[in-house]
Amino acid sequence: MASAATTTPTASARGRESLALASGVGLVVAGVLPGFLTASLAPRIRADFAFGDSSVGLAVAIFYVVCTATSTPCGRLVERIGALRGMRVGAAATATGSVAIAGLADSAATLIVLLTFAGLGNAMAGPAVSALLKRRFADHRHGLAFGAQQSGASLGALLAGLALPAVAIPLGWRWAFVAAAALAVAAAALAPGGEAADADAPAPRRGVGRRHLGSVHALAVAAALASAAGVAFVSFLVLYAVHRGIDEGAAGVLLGGVSLATTLSRVGLGMAADRAATDPLRPVAAMLAASLLGYALLVAGDPALVVAGALLVGVLGWSWPGALTLAVVRRSPDAPAWAVGVLMAGLFGGAVAGPLVVGLLAEHGSFDAAWITCGTLAVAAAATVAATRRFDRPAQAPARNHPTITRRGEQA
Repeated sequence: MASAATTTPTASARGRESLALASGVGLVVAGVLPGFLTASLAPRIRADFAFGDSSVGLAVAIFYVVCTATSTPCGRLVERIGALRGMRVGAAATATGSVAIAGLADSAATLIVLLTFAGLGNAMAGPAVSALLKRRFADHRHGLAFGAQQSGASLGALLAGLALPAVAIPLGWRWAFVAAAALAVAAAALAPGGEAADADAPAPRRGVGRRHLGSVHALAVAAALASAAGVAFVSFLVLYAVHRGIDEGAAGVLLGGVSLATTLSRVGLGMAADRAATDPLRPVAAMLAASLLGYALLVAGDPALVVAGALLVGVLGWSWPGALTLAVVRRSPDAPAWAVGVLMAGLFGGAVAGPLVVGLLAEHGSFDAAWITCGTLAVAAAATVAATRRFDRPAQAPARNHPTITRRGEQA
């Protein structure tokens, strides 16, 4: 009897963890989908109205401008209203923007304006989901939780790539945005509502030490550089693959394959951080630097090398968001939504510049210069992560031999 009583809470806790993770990942996927769909479905959108490469870059950039401007305020809002309410607000914004695009977009300008509403949902999703997972998962499982959460972005790219052959070609591109809205609503409905009293309560913010405050912002800079490369790469992979002679449907499948590889890499990196109980930044710098080889293969231009280079960039150059999320949450345990909001502002800021620059270069037939630029940004991000890790080594996650923090901020 005693044994059953002790195992039941553990099983119940794991069930709540699974539900929180499923709803959180679903919301992150839904949040990023409008931006990725705009890029991956561009060949089909052009059948309805003019939508050139520079317009694609501008649309994706403005989507992330909204995310950049509102991510940190959204993090502060989540600290005040609670994680679950933040998730529901984000889902509502994503669904509204996606349905509006599906029903009303009749020009590049209209699509871009409507895309800004969806951007608000994406900005809210990251801080809200991070705060939920921070409270629902044990410290020694945060790497897995945040790795899976951040795999939502690559899963969004996967679905966006598959949406071209599976939805847009047979049914029309507008139905893909309807599906994104449905996913946002489903994720909000799945979010656990009453199992834990503190899950929907505001988290008391007690401030961040000056040293770690600086490191949170430094990692936001690294995220800006890395995302400028990674989001530009994902946003224009389909168009570049078609440009190099790969079939339109196969190009969408390639984007899906890259996204799947990235998803596995993000989760694996988080699990490795949990097992090692060390600073999750350790492998990130090396992986970002190594992604330069993938960009070199893209420049080579042969279809087979494009496929190999794309997979390499996905695994090495776009696997870092979960590790950076874990790093900033460890540096700001009393205000995780705020810290993730700052990190995501950097990530979104890079996502503004990357597609815009690559779109302008692609419009003038300079994809080679675009990939060289992406590789340079990835190396700069690697250097920033390495410098941050050298000068700021936080206490590791209190999983085994580390002290825990009590409600009053004292070591237990």
